[in-house]
Amino acid sequence: MTLPLETLKERAAGDALLARFALDFDCALLIGDGDTDWLVRITRGEVVQVTKGPFIMPKTDLRLRAASDTWSKFLAPVPPPGYHDLLALRRFRRIQIEGDIQLMSAYLFYLKRLFALLRA
Repeated sequence: MTLPLETLKERAAGDALLARFALDFDCALLIGDGDTDWLVRITRGEVVQVTKGPFIMPKTDLRLRAASDTWSKFLAPVPPPGYHDLLALRRFRRIQIEGDIQLMSAYLFYLKRLFALLRA
């Protein structure tokens, strides 16, 4: 199973809690799912574009990359220990997080909620 990112824009648009916490959040987020990259553009807290790669040197603010099997475990309705959260994935070195870490820290709740929507 890979991340269902093609439906992310619709899932995010229907989530009132997500929009409330990121009215000033602008980000170009690259999500790596195994060998496939996705570029998610977020403007004022709204997911405005989701594009499947490959890309040649895309301009991004934040990059999150993990193996497909890691994302599969993360997406489970009840993920195994260590796969339940983005920071748990990082703690056990199952995900690469690169870019503006300060931006990620400031909008961590938003990013966690965005990825939680993929489980639904």
